[in-house]
Amino acid sequence: MCISRISVSPVSKERLLESLLERRKYVRFPGQFRIRVTIERTSGEVEGLSRNLCQGGLFFLTPSLGAFREHDPTIIHLYLPPEMTGHQHSVVLQGQGTVRRIDEARKGVAIEFSRLLRSFPVSR
Repeated sequence: MCISRISVSPVSKERLLESLLERRKYVRFPGQFRIRVTIERTSGEVEGLSRNLCQGGLFFLTPSLGAFREHDPTIIHLYLPPEMTGHQHSVVLQGQGTVRRIDEARKGVAIEFSRLLRSFPVSR
């Protein structure tokens, strides 16, 4: 068996590392959270469950994929459970985002937040 080695220049290694780091700019939060999304184009509301959540956006599962279009502006309501916040009831954070991808195979929607999650105000 012959195994050939591929030589990669230090510059290429640096670019590869930068590329990998750019893909995951933010750390994902563990757990799944209830999500309610208002689609500004239609004023329709869709509920789902977060699959991946980070400071820059989320991917959530929903049976209502047909309600979304790429680039739709949205308002996100993220329900944080009492065990996470120390409150008696869920705390709801609200922010804006844009639909970046509709994934029919995974039955979910990717939304990029307009600003970081940590700056979302508590919804009243």
